[in-house]
Amino acid sequence: MPTVRGVLWCAVTGLALWSIAGYAIALRLPMPAHLRVGLAPALGWAVQTSVSLMLSLFFGFSVPSILASVLIAFGALLCARPVPVAAPRAPLPAWIFVAAALLALMPAAAILPKFIAGQVVLSGPMFDHSKIALIDQIVREGMPPANPVIGGTREPGVAYYYLWHFGAAELARLTGASGWEADAASTWFTAFSSLCIMCSVATHLARRVLAPVFVLVACTTASIRPSLALLFGQDRVDQAIAPASGFAGWLFQTTWSPHHVASAGCTVLAVILLARLASQRSLLTAAVFSLTVAAGFESSLWVGGVVFAMSLCAVVPALSLCASRAHRGWFLTAAVTAVLLAALLCSPLMAEQCRAAIARLGGIPIALAPPEVLGSWFPDPVRRYLDLVAYWLVLLVVEFPVILIAGCIFLAGTLRDRRRSLMQEPEVLALALLAAVSLCGGWLLVSTAGGNNDLGWRAVLPAVLILTSAAAAGFSRWFSHRSIWAVAGMLASVAVAAPEGVKLAAGEFRDTSAPSADLFSHAPQLWEAVRRHTPVDWRVASNPMLFADMTWWPVNISWALMANRRSCFAGDELAVAFAPISAEQRRQMSARFQRVFDGWAEQQDLAVLAQTYHCRVAVVTAQDGAWKRDPFATSSLYTLVESQQDRWRIYVASPTGTLEHPAP
Repeated sequence: MPTVRGVLWCAVTGLALWSIAGYAIALRLPMPAHLRVGLAPALGWAVQTSVSLMLSLFFGFSVPSILASVLIAFGALLCARPVPVAAPRAPLPAWIFVAAALLALMPAAAILPKFIAGQVVLSGPMFDHSKIALIDQIVREGMPPANPVIGGTREPGVAYYYLWHFGAAELARLTGASGWEADAASTWFTAFSSLCIMCSVATHLARRVLAPVFVLVACTTASIRPSLALLFGQDRVDQAIAPASGFAGWLFQTTWSPHHVASAGCTVLAVILLARLASQRSLLTAAVFSLTVAAGFESSLWVGGVVFAMSLCAVVPALSLCASRAHRGWFLTAAVTAVLLAALLCSPLMAEQCRAAIARLGGIPIALAPPEVLGSWFPDPVRRYLDLVAYWLVLLVVEFPVILIAGCIFLAGTLRDRRRSLMQEPEVLALALLAAVSLCGGWLLVSTAGGNNDLGWRAVLPAVLILTSAAAAGFSRWFSHRSIWAVAGMLASVAVAAPEGVKLAAGEFRDTSAPSADLFSHAPQLWEAVRRHTPVDWRVASNPMLFADMTWWPVNISWALMANRRSCFAGDELAVAFAPISAEQRRQMSARFQRVFDGWAEQQDLAVLAQTYHCRVAVVTAQDGAWKRDPFATSSLYTLVESQQDRWRIYVASPTGTLEHPAP
């Protein structure tokens, strides 16, 4: 189980590693002082992890390679001198960063277990954090990582966008912490760095100290669905609006999928750097822009890949028009070259994702379709046409009540007021265009690779960061102008959005423990025993449905969090993201493993596990149907090496077991 001490040690290490490097880089970029200090954490993370990933792919994952990436970054800085800038009229005070660090504890706390009457309770977001198995895999065996969730005659690589998890693995390697502790610390750092981005952008837009305060207030809010249910009744709300999904604001998405939030931060940062390139020549800015683009893609295919690529089609032409004629050609050349360099840096992950897409036989993983917004009150097929408009008038208002209207009004007003000075401040136009593209991505794009619309849910994240900054800037300006209606609107929107924020701040823990919570508390001892008999490169067969009731969706969360060993099949839910196989192959594997651990194994099943999927170790627990109908006990392919009464049995593949012509 993770410890608070381990999480804090990882968090402090990440803060020092990435923030110091980021600030040293920002000092040499032509940007305002308040942007420098606010963007530093995300900037340092993007540059260091991108460089470190490339070094690790060529020279192996180790402490020297991590430190070498830092030295390379700092060595490159010796070629550039700090760029002097005027002191800002509204600098970011130190206490804002302290407040942001404290607020970032909210999503990080949800990653830690909760103990109720001696039983372990996991929060809802822990399902998505089952990717901790990938962090452990990188720390244990290095780069490039072997696929931890599936085995086979041809060992598959990892086709997932894993840079965020690689950064967490860096913290684990540097501190000796567990993958679970490093994941919680990285979640905190992602929350902190994204808050710093929003605070600095809000200060830049408003030039007022109150702006970052409103950012922090807005980030404690969420959907108004609970308030609507209180006013109109839950049944009426369910009939009028489609059920809630992963389409949500900063607090929810940072808790569930921090790697997508990190990618959104890189996307916003990349657009700001691109705007700086449009106003001033700087080879260092172009290089940092390229590394930031690479970090965004390698953290999220949907945000840093699809959304950013679409935004370039709008932002680059607009910025080229803002640039002077003498500078325009250099800007376009630098932008195109930097993007191509970023694509080259991302090519190893791109190649794996292309191979996985072909293996999955799923066709193009993106489709055009609006999200379902309206409920059963509206009949089909009229409802699907109405959803096109309801996305803008209903869904965005319900999910982003504090930031949507205020942010749009402020951005529109700012562009109108500053249209004559866009050459001096092109980042305002660039951010507005990115927000528009981001919202349109959530409106029309759907990912079809898995069961969830990850593309539509995550596409809006850059807009969330930008609109939060713009709304905070607007509220601070209207507050200083004593605009009663604006202040009243802000207070009302915060009040109706606060209940869901409080729920998310509680980490979405269950009110009561799961039926298997008591047995889950003994899982660390189980996996410690398994590791005694399992070399680091062996694969373990276990019930994919073990402790499935501990999370909102069925997954063997105990293996993901504690095993620190590869699985030969970790279940359908994880195979969707990680396994380069078709849906039919996943179904067959899932059915085979379920038969085995339910105790109804067919004649060839154990042979396929041992020789086709390379299950060198098998663990049967008292919760499995196979405990009473144990196929491993009667098989010549496996030998019992350890047993604990009424707890578990551990088997190792027998060197004397033979099989002719195993079934596929």
